[in-house]
Amino acid sequence: MDLPVQQFRTKAEQAYLDMFEVAGKALPGARDPFVAGLRSKSIEAYGRLGLPHRRIEAWKYTDLRARLSDVNPLLKAEGVAVNQAEIARALGSEIAGIPAYRIVVVEGDLRADLSDIAGLKAEGVEVVSLGQALEKPSSWLKTVLAEPNPREDDAVLALNTALMTGGAALRIGAGVSLKKPIHVIQLDGRGEPASILTRNVVVAEAGSSATLIESFGSLGIRGLQRNAATELRIGEKAALRHIKLQREGEDALHLSTWLVDLAADARYDAFQFSTGAGLARNQVYLRFLGEGSAAEISGAFLMRGAQHCDTTLLVEHRVPRCVSRELFKGVLDDEARGVFQGKIVVSPGAQKTDGKQMTGALLLSEAAEFDSKPELEIFADDVVCGHGSTSGQIDEELLFYLEARGIPETEARALLIQAFVGEALERVEDEALRDALAHASAAWLGVKVE
Repeated sequence: MDLPVQQFRTKAEQAYLDMFEVAGKALPGARDPFVAGLRSKSIEAYGRLGLPHRRIEAWKYTDLRARLSDVNPLLKAEGVAVNQAEIARALGSEIAGIPAYRIVVVEGDLRADLSDIAGLKAEGVEVVSLGQALEKPSSWLKTVLAEPNPREDDAVLALNTALMTGGAALRIGAGVSLKKPIHVIQLDGRGEPASILTRNVVVAEAGSSATLIESFGSLGIRGLQRNAATELRIGEKAALRHIKLQREGEDALHLSTWLVDLAADARYDAFQFSTGAGLARNQVYLRFLGEGSAAEISGAFLMRGAQHCDTTLLVEHRVPRCVSRELFKGVLDDEARGVFQGKIVVSPGAQKTDGKQMTGALLLSEAAEFDSKPELEIFADDVVCGHGSTSGQIDEELLFYLEARGIPETEARALLIQAFVGEALERVEDEALRDALAHASAAWLGVKVE
């Protein structure tokens, strides 16, 4: 498709082009024809598109061009020393303490000294640094990267493809069933403001079963600008549970994109939990490519101050007999703003589709704002689809009921908020994960009510 030509560039838009011009030849895979071609095509696409702005429908509520006045230099991995106590502080002790196979990515660089690569290999999981893999990409990695942008109009993803410096690539072997989660921990660095562009690639082969956790935390860098993408290919009859936790500094910019493809009879359960970043955009592109598959995407975002969190989903039912469910809950205080855009597309011939989505927001102050735009595009006639959205303040009658039974107001409010968020948390089947998320939610509330 022909992309529109960007006539005028802001300082930040030009800075990304200059960044590629300066750093392009030193990026991983620059000498590999496939990777170099991929990067070149992507930066050209970005050059035509520019940064997304409010005139683009999908970015109506999150004007990135207006919000991003300058671009920080590309972070170079310096191999900073990181200990377990620092990881616990960055993620929260409950999240960091989840029993799991760890893969730690610091400054975009996969750190073998902090990771459990040998343990995963013994279980039948191939793990490689994406930066190293791009130097000489394997056939399975090329297959995944060959179609990095299903819409061709996503400038954020185009930038990620052009400038990605590291991350992790995992292939879960056919029939492998992992008893412990894989925890990919992504940390920034220390020092001056910087940009980090990383990509994780996960292939779950036929009949495999695993839980993937992605955590984003900060070691203290100021003014972080992160652009992270995760590509997931879920094979026939495979099952992947996917959890994302984001608690970066409130001066951070966090742009995240998931690209998810499901083969026949596959199962995908995802949950996103966000409390960090001044501006966060979580976008998910999910495609049903094989019949009989099911996906459930849920999440919770807790924002205060002037934080802005945008969750944008596009679920494409391209084949018959697939099921999708989406449920997101947001809690917004002070002048925080939450955005939810969920679009379900049912292609011609995708009969027996069952797709539903629901979102709700709890506004703790009069200045908080929630914008919701659920959409359905249906081109088949034998489907069951629906959507809903609610927003409001704490129910004063319920609050009075709890106070009348001797519960102090601050505790009563916290209980009602936890109950509201808890509906989304219940979607997480793993008890240890669910408890860790509940504790993180309570910690956020503790700052609010104490």
